Amino acid sequence: MKAQKDCFACLRKQAIIHSVEIEAYDELLGRIPKDKEGASLFFSPPKIAISLYAKIAQELKCKDLFQEIKSKSIQKAYHLKQELGNNFSLNEAIALSALGNVIDYGSASAFDIEKFDFKMEDLKFACFEFETFMKRLSKSQSLVVLADNAGENLFDEILLESLRRDFPALKCYYFVRGAPIINDLTLQDLREHKECRGIFELAEVIDSGVKSPGFIYEDATKEAQEIFENADLILSKGMGNFECLEERRDERIFFLLKVKCQVIARCLNFPLGSLVFKQNSF
Repeated sequence: MKAQKDCFACLRKQAIIHSVEIEAYDELLGRIPKDKEGASLFFSPPKIAISLYAKIAQELKCKDLFQEIKSKSIQKAYHLKQELGNNFSLNEAIALSALGNVIDYGSASAFDIEKFDFKMEDLKFACFEFETFMKRLSKSQSLVVLADNAGENLFDEILLESLRRDFPALKCYYFVRGAPIINDLTLQDLREHKECRGIFELAEVIDSGVKSPGFIYEDATKEAQEIFENADLILSKGMGNFECLEERRDERIFFLLKVKCQVIARCLNFPLGSLVFKQNSF
């Protein structure tokens, strides 16, 4: 998905949030070729975010801008997971994994982990293609889960636990970002937080090498590309991964996300705030 006019406004807002000199970021965003409607001719929002956040990090002399926020998100999610337990059907586990996708500091909607109130009754989907997913899952030997935000991984554990129970022969891979970007999950985040160590028992964790808040195949390591290409099924978490993959028209991919901006709402034709579980077969 190419960045729309609204996306540039959202990206610009990130510089304002960090209280940095906005002129340099306007210049950076202004150099990107656009059509007459103000949409990027070539780049997705996650691709643009690489240089934008690198510039912010350089100006603030901070490699991981959201390190503290990520830690708080992981701790909060861990306590919520403990309260929830682990006795869930697979469709319930998928739903829980999607609700974890609300943890996002890079979207247009404001979010505060301290005020996050998890409620099971919030699990209402505008689209939930569970039967289609199950048909492909029953024929699959391998699954790639494209992780998204730090803290969300604790909810993904619930899903992986359910998959391991119902499909013990399924090989699961869990792709994380190759470098800190917004509050997205990295391998270092998993290693540094004892709350996250369970994921290593449920899946093979792969550092994708991707430095953007979305899985850009061309930027991934050779290992990640090979695993991605050979996987029977791919579960793509969050809007960033959706923005990078929706144009691939790959029916192995199922998107699991919360719609947090109007651009994605228009693209998917679902209301803002919707939970969506949908095969990539537009």
